[in-house]
Amino acid sequence: MNRFLTLMRSMKKGVKWQLRILLILFLVSFFSPLITNNKPIYFKLNGAYHFPAFNDLINPNHTINIDGRMLTSSSDWQKIKYQSVLWAPLRNGAIARDPNNQDFQSPLKRSVYNDGRMQEITSQHILGTDRQGHDVFAQLLSGIKYSLMIGLSAILLAATIGIILGAISGFYQNVYKIGKGELMTICISLLPAWFYGFSIRSYTILDGFQRNSINGTFQVLFSLLVFIGIIKIFAWLGKRIDKAFKLNPINFPIDNFITGITEIFSSVPSIIIVVTVAAISGGKSTLILVILLGISSWPAFARITRGEVLRIKGMPYIESATALGIKKSKIITNHILINAMPTLTVTIAFGFGSILLAESALSFLNIGVPDQTITLGALLRSGREHIQAWWLIVFPGATIFLLIYLFNQIGDRISAQSNRA
Repeated sequence: MNRFLTLMRSMKKGVKWQLRILLILFLVSFFSPLITNNKPIYFKLNGAYHFPAFNDLINPNHTINIDGRMLTSSSDWQKIKYQSVLWAPLRNGAIARDPNNQDFQSPLKRSVYNDGRMQEITSQHILGTDRQGHDVFAQLLSGIKYSLMIGLSAILLAATIGIILGAISGFYQNVYKIGKGELMTICISLLPAWFYGFSIRSYTILDGFQRNSINGTFQVLFSLLVFIGIIKIFAWLGKRIDKAFKLNPINFPIDNFITGITEIFSSVPSIIIVVTVAAISGGKSTLILVILLGISSWPAFARITRGEVLRIKGMPYIESATALGIKKSKIITNHILINAMPTLTVTIAFGFGSILLAESALSFLNIGVPDQTITLGALLRSGREHIQAWWLIVFPGATIFLLIYLFNQIGDRISAQSNRA
């Protein structure tokens, strides 16, 4: 444990500037409604205070009712006569359109105001606009947030599945004894676990992603906990059945079973799975994309976790813990996985970059997220058919490159520190 903490402190120093840049990008993108927005941060009207920009942090599609008039992101907020108002530094929203500066306005051109005047020095839209007049800078910040949160949801799902299966495979190998009743109930539990964990909650998860990316990620994690919880309940019932009927346990070759499943999933490219499911479902869904990216990425975690567990399992302190009668589940979590975390952290860092690249590629091909969801790949797609609008390709592409580079740098530095330790 002390070695692990020492290693983690040294790794933190090695990736300090990369983590700082990632943290700054995430914070700026998360609080982007307070930085660039066509809505006020706050305003007072008819004696009532409203905070539309803060509401955008939770739900960018929210509405405000003022004297029977419903104000949305597309409303002209600047024409309202406020009693007092505080605007964001940049008055361009990610969803709002600027009809005076549409049809691919370059960031090098001067902007046109509502009254027809030209700005004298620089563009009102610092990174230009797209065909509909959306501000590219505001969309870029929103795209970073959604891409990171989709990647985070998918990597958490992949890591959870892979680490659990890899740890079980490496620790028990082919000498895992399980009761007949427990095995039967676990197999039976998979269908209701999926139904109550993900299928029945699909609309809740989709609504969470529509509200904001953090809410969507939380809903995915909650569904994962429900899925695991139902399996655990059925396994507990199976143990009671084994005990009640005195059923003899069987020697289940769990290592061969998990390794075989891992090889099957590894042999099918994730993009083929996503394209096939998208064709069958007939539509695009953020939830389906997150689940498919997570399911297609877990084999890497399973293989590496299995190898680390096999290596650490032969250490003297593991043999001592086993001789003292410590539960196997505690040995796996408190002694083996905690010492395997440096290697698993490297896998998470590289996996995050790979999932981010996969999401961008799928969105670029118009297969991934729904059309109303702004991600970096979706922004890149908007410039595919309009090469003359170079800013629609350069800025999102550079951002994708930067994020993947940072995650790969974190993985390389952690791997180097781990080898030296």
